Amino acid sequence: MNDPIDINTKITLVKKEKEVKELIFNKSLAIEMLTKSVVQSWSSWGKFQQAWCNRAYNTFKDYDKYILLIYLFRQVWQNYADNFNYYSLDEFYSNNEFVIDKINLIQISEELHIPKETIRRKVNEFQNEGILKRNGKTIILNKEAVNHQKPVKTVKLLSHFIYKKSLDLQNLSWFGDNLSEDYVEAFIKKHFTLCWIHFFRLQIPYLIRHRDLFGDLETWNVWGVIALNHQYYLNMQLKKSIIIEDLDFKDYYQKILNTKPSHAINASSISDISNIPRATVLRKLKWLVKNNLIKRTKNLQYVLKPKGIENKKINENFIYNQEKVSAFVCDILNMIKDPRFKIK
Repeated sequence: MNDPIDINTKITLVKKEKEVKELIFNKSLAIEMLTKSVVQSWSSWGKFQQAWCNRAYNTFKDYDKYILLIYLFRQVWQNYADNFNYYSLDEFYSNNEFVIDKINLIQISEELHIPKETIRRKVNEFQNEGILKRNGKTIILNKEAVNHQKPVKTVKLLSHFIYKKSLDLQNLSWFGDNLSEDYVEAFIKKHFTLCWIHFFRLQIPYLIRHRDLFGDLETWNVWGVIALNHQYYLNMQLKKSIIIEDLDFKDYYQKILNTKPSHAINASSISDISNIPRATVLRKLKWLVKNNLIKRTKNLQYVLKPKGIENKKINENFIYNQEKVSAFVCDILNMIKDPRFKIK
């Protein structure tokens, strides 16, 4: 990685290579440790994703439209990074407009798995709503775009998740000093554009994989509410158990499937939690039942079904995502531990 430039002084930060290597922890060992701590931390990731998706849906009532907006912001941050410029949260959002030169709709379509004409239509909707303007192949995002996207709550939630994951590593000699949640949040705010590039490199493909699996993100979110209910009761069972069970993350999803919630969840509750209209929730539930991913109880509540080929695909996706999330956490923690990124 190229040496970063200090946000305030614009001076390239350089440390002796030996000193840097000694103080940055071993990423491969950290990923191995984090993937083993699935029970302790994966529920917090599920809650984070649920909160993030609910806010995303509330913005436009259209997940793909929101993903397109954050993709455009990611392009802005990547352009900054390509020129070795990094900005804090406050510095970045103090700008009145953000320019993306030579936008390529075909490239966006291929990366987001959304048809080109759909991308074009949503860009036109943004223009009509005053969120951006186009000048040839250039797109200019304005303050209205910021109002829809500025991730103040997400920064806090993500900081909490990274802090919780850091607890799994803090007692290991090679990890170094313990971190506080406040320090993690302050670090992300200070090095916002750099951290958020990493986050969107994780988040956008993460959402696309789920959309490809479930057909759309509304269906995934409806299923996710039911899955989180199972996860909650699994964690409760594990806490009450006298025998401490050492769960491998590769077996964790099957454990969730086999858990029988004391209280299942109905369509109205799913709608309230997800912010998706009840009529839409009912359609998505019908699809999930038809595809043997859930079943309806005699009390008109919904639980996961533990069998079926689709669950095998979801488990494979879960394992892949767990490794990607752990790698992302390590990237952020590695920057926090890097003496070139110290905050005052």
